[in-house]
Amino acid sequence: MTKRLLALSAAACLALAAASLLIAAEPVYDAWAWLVWGRELAHLGLDSSSGPSWKPLPVLIAAPLSLAGDAAPTLWLLIVRTAWLMSLVLAGALAHRLTAGHDRRLRLAAGGFAALSLALLSDDVTLWARQGAAGMSEPLLVALVLGAIAAALDGRSRTALALGALAALVRPEAWPLLGAYGIWRWRAEPALRPWLAGAAAAVAALWVVPGLLSTEGAASAGERARRGSGGAAHDLYEALGRAAVLPLLAAWPLALIAGARARAPERGPVRVLAAGALAWIAIVAVMAAAGFPGLPRFMAPAAAIIGVLGGIGLAALLAARRSRPVLWLILPLAIATVVQLALRAEELPRSLSITARIAREHDRLAALTRSIGRDRLLRCGRLATSDVLVRTALAWELDAALSEIVSFGAPSLSSGAFVVGPQAPWPVRPFLRAHGVLLGTRGEWLVYSVGCPATGAALSSSSARPRIAGVSGALR
Repeated sequence: MTKRLLALSAAACLALAAASLLIAAEPVYDAWAWLVWGRELAHLGLDSSSGPSWKPLPVLIAAPLSLAGDAAPTLWLLIVRTAWLMSLVLAGALAHRLTAGHDRRLRLAAGGFAALSLALLSDDVTLWARQGAAGMSEPLLVALVLGAIAAALDGRSRTALALGALAALVRPEAWPLLGAYGIWRWRAEPALRPWLAGAAAAVAALWVVPGLLSTEGAASAGERARRGSGGAAHDLYEALGRAAVLPLLAAWPLALIAGARARAPERGPVRVLAAGALAWIAIVAVMAAAGFPGLPRFMAPAAAIIGVLGGIGLAALLAARRSRPVLWLILPLAIATVVQLALRAEELPRSLSITARIAREHDRLAALTRSIGRDRLLRCGRLATSDVLVRTALAWELDAALSEIVSFGAPSLSSGAFVVGPQAPWPVRPFLRAHGVLLGTRGEWLVYSVGCPATGAALSSSSARPRIAGVSGALR
């Protein structure tokens, strides 16, 4: 892809992403946390002791965005949605590039298959389209990984290194692959060694130092990322199963064809990409067996590459379509692809519908908290919410640390303000009606005060805070 075409594609993706904000603009749990941490970082203070697991790049992006005030969440969504769209362009461009020996129509078919396979990834936990719409980090990660691959193929080692290092600031699965690339370039390009050393030091520092500065120590982010499991073997099997269904199913046999029939100039890169994708999946699976979540979205870069290889294999298969055995292979793959395209395309409207519904709910919650006021909500200590997934949004709205907002799943005799939402367990509402004072209501949201005087200074010491059973994060 030429620089001019890349710039035009980026501009088009930016315009489409901006237009999409008119439909719905509401980040998810993790994104709100990054915005809170970014705001704290911009003011030279950072409390990462509570919230989701730490990711350096989103926080580094959120820090300057936070200077835009209330526009920061919208700007974050604009960046992620642009990256989501650009990842489709980059996937198609890679498949198109690696089929240079075929005619134009076959190359376009390869690019189209790669882009479609990525656009319609099957994530049974969080719909892939929603990940882009709601500001999750994986669309940004996929765009960075594909951009790094394209730069490496062009021989632009510094650009590839920079993009790879940024990807390594989003997911730890990128570390071994970035290390392998670094070792290779260390030997081949001595002039690049200072850049390689600097990238390694920066990636390590940005992951470790914030943990050291937090009140829970360096291991806190890793501990929050871990979760209970059904056993190492079960989690390993589950992660591999999720990886298998992420791209279009036809991508897997087509990727095998790509490895076997790729033409001489592209054969090396195709096989390296295949090895890298399988290595990424293996890393996620091993981490899942070790107790970390093996969520489908963690394997999105590998699935994107499998889709690219599938496009290359499709071009090779169509080039040999006059052979009778090949015709028998094309037919079932075509049927499977058409059926999957129809089924997965149905998820796109559902993703937008979910995003729009959550945006409306959060808009009402934000309006309610503004009408009550920060002082009244935090006067008697930490604010508690029945809906854990709005903890981080409340922290952003109230300009509070994440540790100041907790969640509860059962009635509590502790004093303070309680936000009750649509996910609240049944006993919570009658208990708060009987023991609390209603501060305000809007739509599905209610806010009660329990045992908190109408006036008085906000509690500032940790010993004075109410003892509310809560959680420090959510699996997203």
